[in-house]
Amino acid sequence: MYYTIGLLSLLALGCSAAPTDKNYFADLPKCSTEEDQLGECVKQLFNTLTPRLKDGNPELRIEPYEPLHLNRTSFQYSSGTVNGRITVRNAKIYGFSSNRAKEVSAKVNGDKVKLRFVTQMPKLNIVGSYKADMQVNQLQLKPKGEFNVTLLDVEATTVTDGEIYEKDGHRFFRLKNIDSKPKIKDLVIKANGIFADPELDKIALNVANQYWRDIYGIMLPETRQFWQPLMLRMFNEAFELVPIDQFLKE
Repeated sequence: MYYTIGLLSLLALGCSAAPTDKNYFADLPKCSTEEDQLGECVKQLFNTLTPRLKDGNPELRIEPYEPLHLNRTSFQYSSGTVNGRITVRNAKIYGFSSNRAKEVSAKVNGDKVKLRFVTQMPKLNIVGSYKADMQVNQLQLKPKGEFNVTLLDVEATTVTDGEIYEKDGHRFFRLKNIDSKPKIKDLVIKANGIFADPELDKIALNVANQYWRDIYGIMLPETRQFWQPLMLRMFNEAFELVPIDQFLKE
């Protein structure tokens, strides 16, 4: 979930900064809308902007994204014997500067556009504070503390449907829907405050690190209804700020 939101935040930074100073992006290619060329061109744009925007640009008012900051986000979870809400605060995400697009395909049909991204990065580290109110069977838990999560070999496949529209004599792009499926090779969880007894914390973390694949497989789809609309809104707020004419051939 954090990987996906962070990825879209990165793209939003690049898009919203573009109209401020075209010279900053003057060396970027202009993409043909021919399907056999568009995907490779978008891939080149992504892989060029990712490292370039890492440290931001004060003159253009581009904020650095390494680390990426998430002030607060909450998720409701309900599945089987586990129910509750988790709130994350002051989270910092490190590692997006190494994110690269491996594959990009695009299909254009009139004003309709479909994009498929496959992106990969070797490591993603997330640190912050959390607070939860959960019920596991008949046990009521209210953990609160700090967490440090490391994801290794992160690969995400993101599919989007959108449309091109005209406004004030320029062409813009907006998304109608988006679906992202991140996969990770390994995950290491560190946290405190799960239980009042530190020894119980260690036991819980050992279980979580041993069975993280099962936990991840359950949590990702269950929380989709919360983070997917957020992704769509973030994308479209960025795209409203920049006409796509400057990235497309006449």
